Amino acid sequence: MSSPSPDASSLETMPEEAFRALLLQTLELQKADRQENQLLYYKPVSPHAQLVHDAEEKVVGIGGGNGASKTETAVIEMLMCATGIFPYSQMHLAKQKFRGPIQCRIVCESLTTVLHPIILPKLQYWRWTGVDRPGGERGHWGWVPKTSLLDGEWSRSWSEKLRILRLICRDPWTNEVAGESSIQFMSVDQEPSDFASGDFHIVLHDEPPSLAIWRENEARTMRVAGRILLAMTWPDDPSIAVDWIYNEVYEPGINPNDKNVAWFELHTVDNPHLDQSAVAARMAQWSEETRKVRIYGQPLRFSNRIHPDFTDHTRLWCFACGKGTTYGVTDLGVRCCGVCGSFEVVEYNHVDDFGASPSWPTIYLLDPHPRKPHMMSWVQVDPSDDLWQVAEAQVEGDPVDVAKRVKEIEEDLSLIVTRRIMDPNMGASVAGTNRDITWQDEFRKARLDCELGDDSEVGRKRINAYLKPDRRAQRPRLHIHARCKDTVYQFNRYVWDDYKRAQERDLKQQPKAKYDDFPTLIKYCLNSEPQFSVLRYGAPVFKRNGKRRGAY
Repeated sequence: MSSPSPDASSLETMPEEAFRALLLQTLELQKADRQENQLLYYKPVSPHAQLVHDAEEKVVGIGGGNGASKTETAVIEMLMCATGIFPYSQMHLAKQKFRGPIQCRIVCESLTTVLHPIILPKLQYWRWTGVDRPGGERGHWGWVPKTSLLDGEWSRSWSEKLRILRLICRDPWTNEVAGESSIQFMSVDQEPSDFASGDFHIVLHDEPPSLAIWRENEARTMRVAGRILLAMTWPDDPSIAVDWIYNEVYEPGINPNDKNVAWFELHTVDNPHLDQSAVAARMAQWSEETRKVRIYGQPLRFSNRIHPDFTDHTRLWCFACGKGTTYGVTDLGVRCCGVCGSFEVVEYNHVDDFGASPSWPTIYLLDPHPRKPHMMSWVQVDPSDDLWQVAEAQVEGDPVDVAKRVKEIEEDLSLIVTRRIMDPNMGASVAGTNRDITWQDEFRKARLDCELGDDSEVGRKRINAYLKPDRRAQRPRLHIHARCKDTVYQFNRYVWDDYKRAQERDLKQQPKAKYDDFPTLIKYCLNSEPQFSVLRYGAPVFKRNGKRRGAY
């Protein structure tokens, strides 16, 4: 359907009433054209959504708040590849992503409560979704173009029995029919064995599936070099089992060096199709943790971490609030704290790629183990007494093997080691059958002489203080090199132990022994009260005026 296009000369001589009538007719035709092919007029709700479309990774995770348009962004990604109709805003992707007719699968939460009331209306071209009345600015028609349906009829394309939508696929450059694509709809409450058939070029999970279903869909996309999309809001209950998503999708996705997985976050406050005044009113009633999940799509997994401020991806810190915060923007477009509106905010990240300094003193930390690898860290102290972990290692073998590896790392990084500290619990324990020989003695024989560290709880509090950005330096005081992956991994998972009985709630909270090795080494380091001047030049010698007693 197209609008009339009279030449310029006829418009100049046209009476005003006729011109108005022509304008109204043109607008009506454009509205009808938009309704029947809304996909062409699609615009991403935010730059974050555009990054989703630009991504080429085989696995794409889209975390989002409620109403952040995460599902629709993923659906658009699927539809433009399945129909060959690329929106005006995405034409630059046609050559990169179009591969002809494809087979797709959408996995939703429920066939009864999600598929028919929510998913299918978003696809039907005559159905309107949005705050405004049909045709308004805040909303859109269904995304499947009428011209992509068989004979232009939904009833001809949709099979209720098979839950399959058949779509005409056209070449995006010639508009000629290239074949037929299909979208199969399933739900997470089906058995994993139900997913174990067929080959699919794109599989979209709307909200988290079980790991078993995920594995089946990985196999379905493997043989055709397909892609998996995951659109989800993190559960605000940390007891819900989504650890595997955190491990397999989220962490690899935020790692810029991983070329197979990408992770993006869409914010509810960026969606122009919502009533943002109502969103702001609801946000004001929610806690900070709820806002992070429901508005900004951030994970609450491991919310009971011992060092909750640690982060290996860029976050925002508000000095007025004294804690991590969410992004906010003023009416003038200036970044501020999304909670209190303060401009005293700074981006921070504890993990970075930095060089080791050959002039800074280094503390070597060792955690020996009889039945698993010995674990080690090297931490440098800068002139401001800030800490920079430059290396880590795990060595299986005896103390001689450990000493050999230690020498290699310290020579390679040109480290000046001024202090060596060992886990006091294991260091003072018996190393073998001879009860007079400890692990400290064994490492001393291997010329790796270590003092026993301080195991007091003060160190954990000092770590949390060092993780907070300093107002003057505008950065944290503890930094971890990106190559220290095990340290980063454990800091993200080091949590307090769960209470097993209600009566235990008045007992002293204890950390879980799992994932505690490298964070505990940093605790020993801070318990030693590291100072640049002392480590570099030695403790100062204080002299008292006058003669020493007994000099004569």
